[in-house]
Amino acid sequence: MFPAMAGEAPKTNSSQRVGEEQLGQAPYYYNGLVLSGGARGSGFVAEHPNIFFTAAHVVFDDVGWTSPPSWVGGYNGEGAPPAESEIPARGYFRWTQYANLVAEYGPTSRSTFGRDVALAWGLQPFVAGIPASLDFKGISHLQQSNISMITGYPAELIYTAESGGYYLHSTAPDITPFKPTFGRYLYATHLSTGPGNSGGQVWVQDPMGNWKAGGVLVSGRPSETGVYAMSADIKSFLAAADPVLSSPRRSMKFVKGVSTSSTLLAMPKPKNIPDGAQRWTRIPLSVLSFPDEATVSKVTLQLDISTAHRGDLIVALLGPGGVFSIIHNGEGAGEDNLLYEDYDMSGPFAGGEPDGRWTLLVQDRLAGDPAVVNRFELEIEAE
Repeated sequence: MFPAMAGEAPKTNSSQRVGEEQLGQAPYYYNGLVLSGGARGSGFVAEHPNIFFTAAHVVFDDVGWTSPPSWVGGYNGEGAPPAESEIPARGYFRWTQYANLVAEYGPTSRSTFGRDVALAWGLQPFVAGIPASLDFKGISHLQQSNISMITGYPAELIYTAESGGYYLHSTAPDITPFKPTFGRYLYATHLSTGPGNSGGQVWVQDPMGNWKAGGVLVSGRPSETGVYAMSADIKSFLAAADPVLSSPRRSMKFVKGVSTSSTLLAMPKPKNIPDGAQRWTRIPLSVLSFPDEATVSKVTLQLDISTAHRGDLIVALLGPGGVFSIIHNGEGAGEDNLLYEDYDMSGPFAGGEPDGRWTLLVQDRLAGDPAVVNRFELEIEAE
């Protein structure tokens, strides 16, 4: 990145603020800030209200992959948005190759930019209503004579070195032929955005005048912009995310070439607990998602057990390697049902192995009040 001379008149199709009256309209409506630790980037919601796309380097720093980012949609202001406006993602998917390419060639190489995309997912919508559509032929359309534009939240307008604040910006819709360089990485000259805009949407207009997401902004310098272009390959990300977007949610499955920051495991159907049998009923879930060197950073439990007398119940979680933690031990003798929402169980499991068998153990010690495990989900985050 090279700053322009102060006061130099733009000679490129440069980012300009989007008018307030346009923020609620397509395609600007689908854009948002992506906050990852102390870093910021841009992103866009596409294909499902509970997912957004951004650049992989927004969630990858000098140490490695970061915790899942937060989303702030529909914000415009000079200062940072308030914390209460953030919607946290629960996890994200990325190309398995990306970290290896960073290690071998560096984060700003063309080969690395060719894998520079991430899909984040959450348990609540990031936008209301119908999301944007992906252009699965974006890599072809961006190289042809199609109208395109880039939207996002640049912290600085790179050509003029002016502050972008936290305002949504857009390049002017124009026919900008992007040139191939390596893999899915394309670049165009006489086009300028700015740092902080990484992960912003590269829109392509179809013959009917509709805007589709054809790529992700991943690099830039004055008068030059690089994008990760969409193709049918990105359907691998959507396949990986499909189980957590279904209702009821299902356990994630391995998708070739795709890795994850966290995985969700879900019991497939309700389980009856033997009434008054003083032995453990075991409900196992298996994880096979993480690299060998990964360690657990967070464990989150969702649990729903129906019973007329929860004081009869003992409930525990057994992790890989034999780590054992009591969840419930007969408390609330006169009360019914047992419900845990977003219950943090990280303590005893942090630093351990994420892959392997995780088992819910349930015991109903006294007869007369049958219990049913209606829901058991675990989210395992590893780094």
